[in-house]
Amino acid sequence: MVSNYVPEIDGTPEIDAKDTQYFQELIGMARWGTKIGRVDVLHEISILSQYQASPREGHMEKMLHIWGWLKNNPKLILYFDPRCPV
Repeated sequence: MVSNYVPEIDGTPEIDAKDTQYFQELIGMARWGTKIGRVDVLHEISILSQYQASPREGHMEKMLHIWGWLKNNPKLILYFDPRCPV
């Protein structure tokens, strides 16, 4: 996300019920992606997850921006060697 974006004070209109469901699905898929290794977007996804009940157009725009970034950077993932001691 852009460093100066503050989702708490997003003044854009709320999105309708259909788009709210789509936003929630995008958040769910992104959270699943962070569980399997895409920790590079974990912070941003966690912040936007707070607005699942009543997301605004700005929140949706940022969520789609994150998905665009993920599409353009498909190979960024952390791999852990299971042979290394913890």
